[in-house]
Amino acid sequence: MFFKSCILIMAAMGLLFFMPGCEVEEAVEYEITLVAEPAEGGELSGEGFYEKDEYEKVTVEAVPGEGYGFEKWLEDGDEVSRDKTYSFALEEDRELTAVFAEEEGYEVTVEIKDDAMGEVSGAGTYLEGERVTLTAEPATGYQFMYWLEDGMMTGERELTYNLVVESDAEVEAVFAVERIMPPEFVFDLYHRLADPEENTFISPVSIYLALALVYNSAEEETREEIAELLQVADMDLEEFNRKCLAFRNSLEGEGDGIEVSIADSVWLEEGFPVHDQYLETLKKYHRAEARTADFADPETTAMINQWVSDQTEGMIDGIFEDNQPVPAQYFVLINAIYFMGAWTEDFDPEETEDKDFTLPDGSTVEVPIMHRESEEMTDYRYLSEEGFEAVRIPYGGIETPGQETRMAMYLFVPDHGLEDFYEQLDAGNWEEWMNSFSARDGTVGLPRFEMKYEKTLNEVLKDMGMERAFDDRADFSGMSPDGEQLLLDQVIHEAVIEVDEKGTEAAAVTAALGLGDAPGPFEVIADRPFFFVIRDDHAESILFAGAVTDPR
Repeated sequence: MFFKSCILIMAAMGLLFFMPGCEVEEAVEYEITLVAEPAEGGELSGEGFYEKDEYEKVTVEAVPGEGYGFEKWLEDGDEVSRDKTYSFALEEDRELTAVFAEEEGYEVTVEIKDDAMGEVSGAGTYLEGERVTLTAEPATGYQFMYWLEDGMMTGERELTYNLVVESDAEVEAVFAVERIMPPEFVFDLYHRLADPEENTFISPVSIYLALALVYNSAEEETREEIAELLQVADMDLEEFNRKCLAFRNSLEGEGDGIEVSIADSVWLEEGFPVHDQYLETLKKYHRAEARTADFADPETTAMINQWVSDQTEGMIDGIFEDNQPVPAQYFVLINAIYFMGAWTEDFDPEETEDKDFTLPDGSTVEVPIMHRESEEMTDYRYLSEEGFEAVRIPYGGIETPGQETRMAMYLFVPDHGLEDFYEQLDAGNWEEWMNSFSARDGTVGLPRFEMKYEKTLNEVLKDMGMERAFDDRADFSGMSPDGEQLLLDQVIHEAVIEVDEKGTEAAAVTAALGLGDAPGPFEVIADRPFFFVIRDDHAESILFAGAVTDPR
């Protein structure tokens, strides 16, 4: 029995030894090696040993580090893929190099023309494809308007602007001064001064800023009345002054073909007590220098007149009669404004012809009328409403492609005289008209003219609600410890204008005296009484307003 068992065991072992189908095979395994170049360029995944029976394909991935971008996979110096994720058949050992490159940052700059207008944030260096949010924050007295990118309009008018970085970018946040002088003030004042039968020309800005000096002088009910007149009753005095400063800063300066200057001064009788804080406020926010002099001395009158002449480039010689004492007892508060604007496109003097101008009484006189036909549709903007036609005639160069010039004359030519037109001229209609002008081809005819206008504003300002300042109820304690004994004697205004083929020059002074689809072409020819304004479209403010009934 034992013998048989041994024979069976030996037979089984022999079968195992000699049967080839029963051999045990070793598993096939390949090694995948990954190298980053440079080593800090990024992270790699997929390196290791792979058994052939378990994997038909292998996937490796390169994830760039901060400041790097993936370029390509190399094997033995040859490029095998440009995809961050690379899949291949498992057939042999492989050593792959992931090549990273340090990414160049793109510079995003954000600018504003004047740091006083506000703040911007978001500038910096960014990688391609990054999404950046730029933010604009206007300062007191200013408002945000729109964003420019590389000098071109973006169409974005929100305070935040989202930008996907693809290259260096220059972005500008455009701010404009907040309107402080309301149109209701302008037209209420104008209507009380204008006579449809006579030439009229005033500077609402000069009058408003002169009254701002008076406003700072006043207290109690006197201040309240002036606040209602200026329509700033819901604004504290410091905020009002800050806005006045922003307003004048925005207006002043020289641009391409435009110059605007504004000046204030305070003249005080010798020995008149004045609060230091009052003078400091006027100097800080209104740039008004205070001067003390003997009002009984005609030399003081000459100094005041010389100051007025200097600030208006000689257009206004002075406001007081020469060789006479100053016609005030304690103080004179003065605002002066000067404007020079060259037309964006000149009128050709050879096109100027003597033509009939119809006067208010229906008679005609010959005057030189300048003519210009638009060369491009964007030269003029035109408005046609029931009872009148109007055209915007721009001053100065165009700062931004696709944008209007900042300053312009708006010329309104009524069909049937100024009286009917004045019935339509109010703040509500004005806002609607300003939003309704559209680019048109056409012809403009405008008389060459000069005009001078002088007016004492006492009764007009009283009618507008500023009564106490002119009588014994006045309280000017904001100016002087003797303020309850002071009152306004006069508020006088003078304005001049000259218009010719080159452009417009205008000046005004205001003084407060203390006693104690393309349509068809248009044709707007101002050959009859017309109304006009010189407007700062950025500040939405009328610098000058007038009417010509006789341009001679």
